[in-house]
Amino acid sequence: MNMKTNTATQLLLAACAGVLSCPGAWGSTTVCQDQSYYLKTACPHPLSLAGPTDDRVYLRFQTGWASKYECEGLDLWDGSLCMFVPEIQYKEWVGKIWYGVSTDHRNHAELKYRLDYIKELGNWTVMPWYEHSFVFPGDKGIPRPGLKTTYHFSDRWFGGTDLYWQYNNHTFRGYYAVFAGLHEEIADCVRVDAVVRYGYNGGYVGPVVHHGSNALDYNLSFTFRATSRLTVELFTNYSQALTVVKQRDLGDDFYYGINLKYRFPMLCAMIGSGLAGSRCRLGASAHFHGLANWKCIQS
Repeated sequence: MNMKTNTATQLLLAACAGVLSCPGAWGSTTVCQDQSYYLKTACPHPLSLAGPTDDRVYLRFQTGWASKYECEGLDLWDGSLCMFVPEIQYKEWVGKIWYGVSTDHRNHAELKYRLDYIKELGNWTVMPWYEHSFVFPGDKGIPRPGLKTTYHFSDRWFGGTDLYWQYNNHTFRGYYAVFAGLHEEIADCVRVDAVVRYGYNGGYVGPVVHHGSNALDYNLSFTFRATSRLTVELFTNYSQALTVVKQRDLGDDFYYGINLKYRFPMLCAMIGSGLAGSRCRLGASAHFHGLANWKCIQS
């Protein structure tokens, strides 16, 4: 077993040991009720089940590691990935900065600025989004709009579509996916998610592969609520190559990883309007100037 595999195994075991030893992970179910769950692969296109939509501002930070940087059925970097994602949410709006760096190739990195709008409409969750991506070195940036829709058949079962495009060489090229899955809480603060996702390449992945069926992904993840603010996710994914990927002798990749997500203890709720100078207490005493009528709530 090589050094990379040993390192990955140690990370996963350490995460499991930390969760199992933390009493918060197995405490009252009320700790779990406000969690916003995400079903994902290593690609930063989460299937968001809408988070809180009250008047608070939620600040979160995520870091993770994956054995491969896999997108649309292709191993992009031929090596593992570390990612760092600061995130802010106000009502239905979620803004984030996604930064990923290769652990095997020093000059491989990617930066994404992203904005999501998450709206609940009955059993539907509708999420239009936009991101601007920079791949280093030398990328001028690529705009990518998208639309994800999820229908919740029950508390467990869901399905939907994931459509997105990128503008490159004066042309919009798309990738079109459908997915189905389930989520189940198997214990207090322990959740299992299973998702199957079919993807069709409409020029998005080119020129590596042609238009047509791209990949069938099978994703399984375990999410643990370690404390009231920290969650740990272990995930694995098998990406089965379909017609256009298989023709190039690519795909059929298995990868796995871990994500740590922390919600900061300070939540601010806007209780008025205006822009007079006021201040917001953060913990003992931190001040934000120029934001009027803010009330801070210790979560």
